[in-house]
Amino acid sequence: MEKLKDKVAIVTGGANGIGAATARMFVNEGARVIVCDLRDSAPADHASNQGRDFMALDVTSEDAWKKTVAAVEEKYGGIDILVNAAGIVGDVVNGALDKMTLSDWRKVLSVNLDGTFLGCREVMRVMAKRGHGSIVNVSSVGGYYPTLQNAAYGASKGAVTQLTKTVAQFGSQNGNRVRCNSVHPGQIATGMLQSIRDQKQMRSEESEYTRHPSSVNRIPLGEGKPEDVANLIAFLASDDAGYVTGAEFTVDGGWRLVR
Repeated sequence: MEKLKDKVAIVTGGANGIGAATARMFVNEGARVIVCDLRDSAPADHASNQGRDFMALDVTSEDAWKKTVAAVEEKYGGIDILVNAAGIVGDVVNGALDKMTLSDWRKVLSVNLDGTFLGCREVMRVMAKRGHGSIVNVSSVGGYYPTLQNAAYGASKGAVTQLTKTVAQFGSQNGNRVRCNSVHPGQIATGMLQSIRDQKQMRSEESEYTRHPSSVNRIPLGEGKPEDVANLIAFLASDDAGYVTGAEFTVDGGWRLVR
């Protein structure tokens, strides 16, 4: 079944990792997907990209968001789904509270939090006119725990979780059914996780990330794949989740059970 048939979806950070897996899954489920990222990493193969468009977008730019949303609305007549998957990990080598610079802090927050806020705000204006829609914000289990070597990342993801609840309540006003939920991945095999491990190794320190085998072995279901998160996002984006809003969904293979 194509549970997203004929729906128009914007996926930020859609060129790589969880965003790319989500975009592929949405296309397979019948959606028209607009991948938004700084650059496109998909091969220039029109057959494999059927149902998928690309628009360059800096999620930290208010003007770029306005232009992108206006262009999508004009071309497709509306927006049914927004997935805010764009994110960066920041400096793990110098990310501790006593070492992190204000510029590095602002860089992480601008992508992970400001980008999510701008996306929610601009797309909400379109969805509210039609009275329905689904927004899925990609947070992290890092928003639940202290992130000693990466203060900005944890803070940004914790803020995304709270923002999601505000957006959800806002989207239910005046009889509207614009839903908003957050997903919280654990250790997922993406470029971001590899970047964390690489930076940890630069510190020449033992950690849960550098001790990759033992770290994964402690997770009941092991390390996850981007598709594991995309499956959950597809459900939340679909009408099957029509009565679900303002909720948090952890997809971490049981990591929180043993952490």
